[in-house]
Amino acid sequence: MSATIFHNPFRPTAGAEPPRIIGRDDIALEFTESLNSGIGAPARLMRVAGPRGSGKTVLLCDLRDRARELGWKTAIVSAGPNLLLDLKDQIAESSLATNASVGVNAGFVSAKFDVVPKESSLRKLLGSAAKSSKGLFIAIDEVQDAPIDDMRAIASAVQLLIGEKVDIALAFAGLPAGVMDLINGKALTFLRRALPEDLAPINQVEVALSMGDSFIATGLTIEDDLLSRAAKATKGYAYLVQLVGYSIWQRANLHRVKSANVSERDVIEGIALAEARFHDVVHEPAISGLGLNDIKYLLAMCEDKQQSKSSEIAKRMGKKTNEVSSIRAKLLQREVIQAPQRGYVQFAVPDLDIYLRENAAEILERF
Repeated sequence: MSATIFHNPFRPTAGAEPPRIIGRDDIALEFTESLNSGIGAPARLMRVAGPRGSGKTVLLCDLRDRARELGWKTAIVSAGPNLLLDLKDQIAESSLATNASVGVNAGFVSAKFDVVPKESSLRKLLGSAAKSSKGLFIAIDEVQDAPIDDMRAIASAVQLLIGEKVDIALAFAGLPAGVMDLINGKALTFLRRALPEDLAPINQVEVALSMGDSFIATGLTIEDDLLSRAAKATKGYAYLVQLVGYSIWQRANLHRVKSANVSERDVIEGIALAEARFHDVVHEPAISGLGLNDIKYLLAMCEDKQQSKSSEIAKRMGKKTNEVSSIRAKLLQREVIQAPQRGYVQFAVPDLDIYLRENAAEILERF
């Protein structure tokens, strides 16, 4: 009798949907209830904000799957220069897959779009897709990269269709600053009404329970204290949850024939590997392209445990506050730091301060 082959249940790849989504049950529940509740339900228009790796893409994919289960047509796109064309292609493919026509002209539906139609034809396309099923759910990821005119056209079409009592829902996600820039843009007042969902760190108890279930489901056992240590190492950061879990499971799987118990060594080595990969995948890209003064600003922040006072950072750099304002603005725009309150900043990426402290000399040598 052949032994059961288990596969690693964790998915540390950007946008990859794990078997179970942790800590976002309330969002999913409200979304599902809104689709069932009818036109005007709050979660039919939703904005999702969070730093990179917080699970925005995974959440949008989960919402899409839930909409499909309820019989809705769906389209999920990543914002870019061809946002409208990509959206229309998605809707056309979705409609053809279900043998439903979503336009007056069949050729208009089956063909790839090379020219962006006017807003009126966009509204007709979205409306026809929605009416040919239970409704239409549109999800737009990385909205900080979206052409403002494309978002304006989509928002206008969705708003008019809602007014026409058409079952349509829209969720858009992006980095916090990018989302705020979008909803505060001209002619985008409608998007300000979107239900805000800010992806905060996941509760560590939920992380531990979910990780434990994943180990057990794949034939491994882990002691509570080791599970707590693993959960703590994730900082509640969705991507790090998958990365830590993946690395620990990978090590434990090597000795499952001799012992199916996750050892302390598995946890220690797994966390170390996950942190090293996190540095390469998250921390290095975060500081890539920054100038020397930008790095010095971040290193000045590292002297504080949590929030840093802007005036104190300037003092440490030997400059006046107004002399470092452009540096602060750049780092905020790039989502390397965030401003929790007026006059203060803090790191927006988990453990970036630790990485900078430990590698300060090497990083400064690059300049």
